[in-house]
Amino acid sequence: MKKLLIFTILTTFAFSTYAQRNANAEYWNSFHYKAKEGKEQKFLDAAAKKTKMFNSEADNIIVTYRITTGDNSGVYERLMPYQTSKSYDVDKSKELKYWSENVAPFATPVGGQQIWRRMQWADANIKPDGAPFKYLSKTTYLIKPSHRDVFQVWVERIGKVFAKRRPDSARVVFRLESGGQGNTYVSYFGYNKFEHNNPVKDLTWEQEYNNMFGAGSWDVDLKSFNDSKEMIVGEIRENLELVSELLPNN
Repeated sequence: MKKLLIFTILTTFAFSTYAQRNANAEYWNSFHYKAKEGKEQKFLDAAAKKTKMFNSEADNIIVTYRITTGDNSGVYERLMPYQTSKSYDVDKSKELKYWSENVAPFATPVGGQQIWRRMQWADANIKPDGAPFKYLSKTTYLIKPSHRDVFQVWVERIGKVFAKRRPDSARVVFRLESGGQGNTYVSYFGYNKFEHNNPVKDLTWEQEYNNMFGAGSWDVDLKSFNDSKEMIVGEIRENLELVSELLPNN
């Protein structure tokens, strides 16, 4: 039994290490900052200058949102998309030094860098060259290790319904690779207006889901999805708004 436990631990560690080095995976980095009291405009000005200097190219671009609801309201979330395993071999000491000397004095980090792996099977209405959405609805999930499969079934299927019923919106989903609990997933819904302008649908979401995946599948899959979440802080929802003045090419 002891040998089996050691083997299980080593196998899990090896898989995690391999996942972070997967040459075919796409990774996104996230950073969170809170402007120091009375220093918000100085932080914005300094971060805007740094972003234009270092983060205007596609392989190192950063887009910033401000969290507008919940305990983290007012925190700035900076997202660096489209990274590969090769990206983490690039020397960024000059960029980090500039941030430390010119931006960090005006802001406090909220946690550290997190690395997310994009679950491309869950994409909905993604346009690779599209402009950043004005708003994001972010949902963070903490999933029971034994329930990943049923969680992913619901996420993938509801994404297909979402793509059909919300063509003016988009969705991406990530799993945390480094910087927190490995069973953490995050979903972002992007949109430009709270009131969507989609065609009127005759069917409800439940009816649409059952038509696509079989009668009664909504109830079965939704129950399994809800059961997959940890009981305490299994789901957190936040709204975010684009900080246009921090766009790299603004």
